Amino acid sequence: MKHYDSIPHWNKGPFGSHTIAQTKKDGSNMRFEWSKSKGWYKFGTKGVMIDKKTDIFGDGIDIFLNKYGDNLIRVFTDKYPKILSVVAFGEFFGENSFSGQHEPTDKKDICLFDISLYKKGMIDVYEFIKNFGHLDIPDVVYDGEYDMKFINDVRNNIYGLDEGVVCKGIIKTKKDKDQIYSCKVKTNEWLYKVKQKMGDRALSEELNGDKYLLDLIWKH
Repeated sequence: MKHYDSIPHWNKGPFGSHTIAQTKKDGSNMRFEWSKSKGWYKFGTKGVMIDKKTDIFGDGIDIFLNKYGDNLIRVFTDKYPKILSVVAFGEFFGENSFSGQHEPTDKKDICLFDISLYKKGMIDVYEFIKNFGHLDIPDVVYDGEYDMKFINDVRNNIYGLDEGVVCKGIIKTKKDKDQIYSCKVKTNEWLYKVKQKMGDRALSEELNGDKYLLDLIWKH
């Protein structure tokens, strides 16, 4: 079952390119696989396979199926009639979820944020919004140039975000081929909270040990 690749932080992003920035829920990545022959039949978190008996995340299976299951099949049948299987990715979260930790008593939800097609890979953000935008997907908070003004606006949280944004778009490679990209921008407020609640080590892990990004936070 396809895994969701780690998303680089904003300083690795394609400056000067066009980007679509969508809200990022503060939760955990889950994945759900559908095939024409078996229906929805595989489920997992980012790292492991699960079933409905799995603690905490097992509840996410029925939440996803009840919210998206039939609606997604209709889109697959209409827009991708020749595709044999699809992996849908969603963020699992509750009201008090924070940095991958979830309160057992919280009411949970899932927000669909990406789709991978068998033998084709991830669809781009424009196709995702066009074909799946009638469902509950992350809100678009910015549509424009990927530049420092936008990044600083996110870091200073002028958009009123829970955690930050994921930026997606298409860039041309040296061979003039389209390449899908994604990167993430977390708010300073959320990163300070990680530092305060979980310590410097957790902050370093969150920022992949990137000295430049860590210095921006540690100096405050």
